Amino acid sequence: MRTFWHKSYVCPVCNSQFEAVRIFSNAIKIKSRESDLKPVYDGVNVLMFQLVSCPKCLYTSFEDDFGELQSSHVEAIKKMHEKLKGFEIELSENKSVRDAAVQYNIAAVMYVAREKFFRAAESFLKLAWLYRDAGAPDEEKKALERAKEMFLKSYMEEDLSEDRQIAVLFYLGEIEKRLGNRKEATRWFSELFKRFSKSDSIYVKQARQEWQEVSFEK
Repeated sequence: MRTFWHKSYVCPVCNSQFEAVRIFSNAIKIKSRESDLKPVYDGVNVLMFQLVSCPKCLYTSFEDDFGELQSSHVEAIKKMHEKLKGFEIELSENKSVRDAAVQYNIAAVMYVAREKFFRAAESFLKLAWLYRDAGAPDEEKKALERAKEMFLKSYMEEDLSEDRQIAVLFYLGEIEKRLGNRKEATRWFSELFKRFSKSDSIYVKQARQEWQEVSFEK
């Protein structure tokens, strides 16, 4: 069974045409999920290939919004490109964890420039997951701290859909729990239940289990 294929893109920043590695959907197998709903994959680690990067200017985003940009955002990203000159990232199916980590860091910075703080938070969260898989707890903690910062900024400043509000509250609680901040974790989980107790979201269901853990552990 084939794992990878190549999809064509046009960069919205520099207009370059290029191909990026994608994964066939039938090659993606999830064995289980961890307490923060991180997938544990059987076979190829999808986290390594969720982003799309232009090989010329290194504009990077998740695939589902690799498209047109506002002109002001293009200008902000072009200024960043000056700082990225000289960066070399392997973008083939043979990329390393380091290459994928650089991609996530670039994506987060570019999402902040686009004032998309929820997506910046997602970038840092998945960077933390990548480091967890690589057995790098110190780097994972740093990424979780940045994810928490961006989730909070998203919650305070963005006009979020209900689904995203639920996700933000869940991850603020879960990240605080993982960082050892039980009181703050309980506060965010409680806020989630207060606002969305009737939701059948997987985040609410998982939060109930996590809330019990932080509330009753000694």
